[in-house]
Amino acid sequence: MSTTFKGESDLSAWLDRHHVSRIRTQATDLDGFALGKYCAREKFLKALPIGHNLADVSLGSDSKSTPHLGFWHNFRQGAIGDIALMPDLETLVPDGLESDLGHVICDFTQLDGSPISLCPRTKLKTLEQQLADQGLSVKCTFEIEFFLFNNSYADAARKRYQNLSPVGASPLETIYFLRDSFHAAPFMQKVLDRLDWYGIPWEAWNDENGLGQIELNLAPTTPTEMADRVVRAKQIIFETAVQQGLSATFMAHPKEGFSNGMHVHHSLLKEGVPQFFDPTARNRRSPLLIHWLGGLLSTMEASVSYLCPSPNSYRRLREFAAPPVTATWGEENKSTGIRLICDAPKSARIEHRVGAGDLNPYLAMAVILAGGLVGLSDKKPPPPEFTDLGWGIPDSVPRLPADIMSAAKALQAATKLRALLNPEDVDYWIKSRRHEWMLFHRAGIDPDSPIPSQWEFERYFATV
Repeated sequence: MSTTFKGESDLSAWLDRHHVSRIRTQATDLDGFALGKYCAREKFLKALPIGHNLADVSLGSDSKSTPHLGFWHNFRQGAIGDIALMPDLETLVPDGLESDLGHVICDFTQLDGSPISLCPRTKLKTLEQQLADQGLSVKCTFEIEFFLFNNSYADAARKRYQNLSPVGASPLETIYFLRDSFHAAPFMQKVLDRLDWYGIPWEAWNDENGLGQIELNLAPTTPTEMADRVVRAKQIIFETAVQQGLSATFMAHPKEGFSNGMHVHHSLLKEGVPQFFDPTARNRRSPLLIHWLGGLLSTMEASVSYLCPSPNSYRRLREFAAPPVTATWGEENKSTGIRLICDAPKSARIEHRVGAGDLNPYLAMAVILAGGLVGLSDKKPPPPEFTDLGWGIPDSVPRLPADIMSAAKALQAATKLRALLNPEDVDYWIKSRRHEWMLFHRAGIDPDSPIPSQWEFERYFATV
């Protein structure tokens, strides 16, 4: 690479200055798993700009890496072949702990470098561009929740994930409890040090409601960059847990009680100016906000498929358990599917509260943007604001899908959302969810139990 790279004369000069001799590539499959290779510097440079090869089943497998052979996508050839991981060099960073290691985030592409629409990161970039074509941009952030245990991953597996020891001071399910936070602080400081090294700004972290549960808030940025930061933050949390002999899980519902969510805050801008707040409008809500909100609500049942991707995700959606269970919205209402904050121009935003802790951040943000775009096209207002508690209410209030196949059926019927997300990609996603649901039921699992099955622990505890 002979052009200027991050202020250096070229990429090789940057690698020299950071003493990088190995580069770890990273991409995210449909289930949100981090995939990639460790490449020697010479191999990495030689493969540019397209990047190195890997088997196409990396984007065509289930959450146990079993290839999807009963259904196919047109990005794949007739037999199992190769695709490429194309590095986004703007994401290249040094490791900070391993002195000769660098990390770069990639897109799945064909061997000639042409994009693959099924690639989650490519999907999100496509939706961002559709908004840009309308003169709009997005600022967003994710709230990352996970449970932290004193047990190592190996110990947790030996115990069959039962009777684990949460990191904390109290057996009570508290929130913001500083004594619990104090016990997690040494772990979190290592995490924050690495986030700082990677250039990932964070705003706060705290003890959450569950025993040993932590929430980490990242500073807002553009959608693709934010999703990149989320997958990197999750990897950092996992690696730090391994290094300290602990275990951390983003599994949506790892035990009876509170669960892991991943709330998404976002706002729209035009030429850098926030667009949701209008001091002259009723309740200071701009027409753009009203239409965007209308789209999110009209597509919410369908979007659940991407926001709650696993059978385990739906154990989280229970009345009076903190997550929303209805397709509703309300100003400063944390029991509804969407919480609206519209008190000042710069802070006016939407908090989408449906997402589970095991979601793929690229696909989750893509389906949210697609829902908003449906609203901008239809220009229909949302249903009336919901001002009551969103649990224990009459059945006349629409409930969100309660299982993975109900959500998939809602997505199948959402014509406009499917069109924005690419119908073939949506169909493939639906088939992959049906595949996961069938495996879940073949294991003889009770979907209504508040306690996860061994099948779920083995499939999701250390992977999502």
